[in-house]
Amino acid sequence: MIQNTLATLALVAMIGGAVCLPAARSQQPAAPTTKATFSLTGLHCPPCASTVQNSLARVKGVKSVVVDWNRQNAKVEFDEGVLPAQSLAAAIENTPHMMGRGMRYAGWLALKVPKISDDAGGKNVKDALTKVAGVKSVAVYPAQHAASILFAGQGTMSSQQVIDALAKEGIDATIF
Repeated sequence: MIQNTLATLALVAMIGGAVCLPAARSQQPAAPTTKATFSLTGLHCPPCASTVQNSLARVKGVKSVVVDWNRQNAKVEFDEGVLPAQSLAAAIENTPHMMGRGMRYAGWLALKVPKISDDAGGKNVKDALTKVAGVKSVAVYPAQHAASILFAGQGTMSSQQVIDALAKEGIDATIF
């Protein structure tokens, strides 16, 4: 009798395991995320950094965010299928500023652009990016082989669309 009960329990455990296995396989793979650095303006003190970090942590599509007061930037991992880079920049701008309504934060998408090594390379990148709809302003940093873009308000431009726009002009770029 005990052996039959143990055999039945073993059979139930095996069947239960077999039933659970397909359920585990049916889970959707995690959507790929984008990791980007946004240079921040408008940070006046360490509590400002906490304000921006806490605000972004609540935005749908943000997986993780760390705002660095010393470096004046935010490293953000996010799902661009839910939250394009332009919308993330708008979320930074829409974060209520600690110093009042007259003050604003801004997030500039940081790009690594090896072709920027002097003013001429910087001008080419700036010219290419200012033609892109949704880009408000461009800053270039030849010594760092980098550029940052400030998006114009709300929109759905992704970081990949920015990189693709540069690629059309023969300029390789990646996000920081």
